[in-house]
Amino acid sequence: MVLLRLLGDFVFPENSPAPTKALIALLGDCGFGEHAARQAINRCAQLGLIAGGRNGRSTEWALTARGLELMADGNRRARELGSDPARWDGRWLAVIISVPHDRRAIRQKLYRTLGWAGCGMPEPSLWICAHPGRAERIAADLAALDLDRAAISFVGSAGAVGLDDAELVARAWDLGLVADNYRRAVQQFDVAATPQGAELIRQLVEVDGVLQSMVSQDPWLPAELSPDRSIREHAALLVDYRERLLGSARAHWGRLLDS
Repeated sequence: MVLLRLLGDFVFPENSPAPTKALIALLGDCGFGEHAARQAINRCAQLGLIAGGRNGRSTEWALTARGLELMADGNRRARELGSDPARWDGRWLAVIISVPHDRRAIRQKLYRTLGWAGCGMPEPSLWICAHPGRAERIAADLAALDLDRAAISFVGSAGAVGLDDAELVARAWDLGLVADNYRRAVQQFDVAATPQGAELIRQLVEVDGVLQSMVSQDPWLPAELSPDRSIREHAALLVDYRERLLGSARAHWGRLLDS
């Protein structure tokens, strides 16, 4: 949702209340008419991500605790892509989970949740993650889906029997596709230029969308598991470009608040 990306860029992390008028103007930069902009604001409120309060005759919107948590996670994970993971200690977090047949409708939501957490599936029902420290977060995600009692997890190294680390990576992720998607994204944007006005906001929202998509595709593997340096290099270019756009866009946002 475009408004969620804008909230993550301009309201998070300070969470200063944003007037309806300013949000409508910002959404207008992205091609929304006033009616569609108001619908987007109301939808975010209905989802419990923002809450409105009166300031004189106008309404101002701030992120709820749930909205702040969502923004913090999205921003942290997107920025993380532009950095190098710490040296790998050789341990995997492995999660074995089978969705009961009567709950098969939730399977795609489970897949999206585990993909966002950096997990890949080398074999049916087996998910692996090169970041064991994410176990607590994954446990909370499974509990939110009421699937925590359907899972078994352990942390350890790939054993002498069966697939080695390289084979696990090859089965769990298509790193060639990840590299290609980053390459296309870098080619899509003129990372040497900074647009102005409404085009600046539209560009920022597009880059946000690409990075959020890549969080689900890119497991952020340490160098020991992903020797293709172009993945991290292109990710860093996108993250740096996003930061440059964000600096200019916040000045634009400040002018909207003052108008």
